[in-house]
Amino acid sequence: MAWLAWVLFGMQVLCSCTAAPPAPGAGAALLCPRCDDATVEAAADLALRHINADREEGYVLSLYRIVSAREQPQEITGSVFYLILDVVDTECHVLSKKLWKNCNLRSAHSTVYGQCKAIIYINQARNITHLNTYECTLQPVPGKYIWSICPDCPIDGSPTKPEYLEAAARSLAKFNAESEQTHYFSVLNVTRASMQWVVGPAHFVEFLIQETSCSKDDKVADISMCEPLPPEVAKIGFCKGSVVKGHVEQFVTTSCEIYSQQEPATEEENQEANQTPGKSTQDQQASPSDANSFSPHLEKTVGWVKILPPSNEDITFHSLQESQNEHKDRKPIPPKAVESAHRCDGENTEVNKPDLTKPVTGPVFLPFPEEPSPSDSCPGEAKHPEGILHPLITRKPATV
Repeated sequence: MAWLAWVLFGMQVLCSCTAAPPAPGAGAALLCPRCDDATVEAAADLALRHINADREEGYVLSLYRIVSAREQPQEITGSVFYLILDVVDTECHVLSKKLWKNCNLRSAHSTVYGQCKAIIYINQARNITHLNTYECTLQPVPGKYIWSICPDCPIDGSPTKPEYLEAAARSLAKFNAESEQTHYFSVLNVTRASMQWVVGPAHFVEFLIQETSCSKDDKVADISMCEPLPPEVAKIGFCKGSVVKGHVEQFVTTSCEIYSQQEPATEEENQEANQTPGKSTQDQQASPSDANSFSPHLEKTVGWVKILPPSNEDITFHSLQESQNEHKDRKPIPPKAVESAHRCDGENTEVNKPDLTKPVTGPVFLPFPEEPSPSDSCPGEAKHPEGILHPLITRKPATV
């Protein structure tokens, strides 16, 4: 009988990740949903959309796979999700405001990959989505992998080198001469640069441009002397250009997208960006009385994205987590993980539960769980398993 009792106890422990949500008031409980669950996939989609929307620099990140998912049901209804996502960057700049699913992935030789941790609150019934914190660490694919599949591909260079700044200026000059814009544009900064030998040296650049006060009705000898328009009215653009030096002449190409600073998102983009998991747009329409009676207190999103320098070492997705203790930009670091592990049966240690004698005015956010989800479905399947990133991922991430 004692043996049978131990077997039954073991079964209860194994089933703890699939236990029903705790009773109201147990705000610190964490569940372990499957990484391939539709609700988790929708939460990951929303988290990545909000991460991209919060950023002002860099490129739109795309989901590669879901590594870990924890869910914390809330007393005020809804759930907080603690997500670890493998990501890759795309060809879209974040200023384009495009959804990540609408952006093309980069070619193998220019791929930048990494991992994001995100804490996001989702309330299906009230159509509320709030990204609380996020932290992402990215790095270019090691050169040895690129050389093994494409030894003649362009080699990344420093965007601040004179040859790339010159290539951007020449590409912009072509744009200014051919575009139908009413004002001249100037180079804001070069965001990516690479070089390849074709019939001669070829320099490829991606760069941001800004609208100036100089009208195209006037002849301007030096665009750099034109003052930029005020930020609230100036248009910003993103360009891709190249300068190929041949034996006799140079070949210049340019392609630019112009973004208005106050250009509103389309109705379709607004609906897609705010779509909460498990609900259609029609299902999410709350009545006016519901909307007025429920307005949780939500803090401003805090997050950062760090890009590591190129390396020839074998850097897996998960090993990038070790670099997330430092950050690049000026935003504060989100709360650190607690030393104790959160169990999936709702029990945890060294975590302060909310004071239930006081009214709950918003979701309760815990420090990010130190342990990844123990679910057998995590990490999930890669979205693009056939690419160059396959040897750089691990099936089960090690403990941070």
